[in-house]
Amino acid sequence: MNWREQVVQLECEGNFDIAVFLLEKIIKENPDEMDAYIILLYRFMDSFLENTCYWANSQDPLKVIKEEYCEAKIWQDYRQKAQKCLDESYARFSNNTEYLYYVPKILLHAYDFMGLKVKESLLIEMCHKARALGYNKYLTERHPNDLDDIAWAQRIVNDPSIQKQLATKGAAGEYVLGGKIAWAKKVLEKIEANGATG
Repeated sequence: MNWREQVVQLECEGNFDIAVFLLEKIIKENPDEMDAYIILLYRFMDSFLENTCYWANSQDPLKVIKEEYCEAKIWQDYRQKAQKCLDESYARFSNNTEYLYYVPKILLHAYDFMGLKVKESLLIEMCHKARALGYNKYLTERHPNDLDDIAWAQRIVNDPSIQKQLATKGAAGEYVLGGKIAWAKKVLEKIEANGATG
């Protein structure tokens, strides 16, 4: 089982802290592993925003103590770790279009809540730079509110590079790309339904 599969399994089991530990270990052993940084930043963001929701829905008889542990861990430890992860990864990958595409999409709505020392303008600039450098042009240039764009929807659903991103970025890939894929599928289903009835 590779490390990506291990992270997914840990997340599915609710072992988010162990997933963070594993991702930090991967980065320490291989600091050029960009996907580990992206997934770790996502894991931090998700922990800050969704921890309470996760435990509220849990049937675990020890959920109260586990929630208290996670809350303490997040507020006492994860802020510094998230900042370190962002600083290191930005220094290493600030010219990589894939990094520039994912990181701002993960952090833009949560960086302030997480207490990260990063300017919103830098995150927006990263998005613009990814677009300017041509990263997945139809992902960055197309706004999915245009229901008439069948070609856009077909590219999103059928592009093997998107499937690869989903496979290599785990929950971070699903978070960033999931909405676009779901919208593209709805566009195609609507076209198919209209064709079948029309």
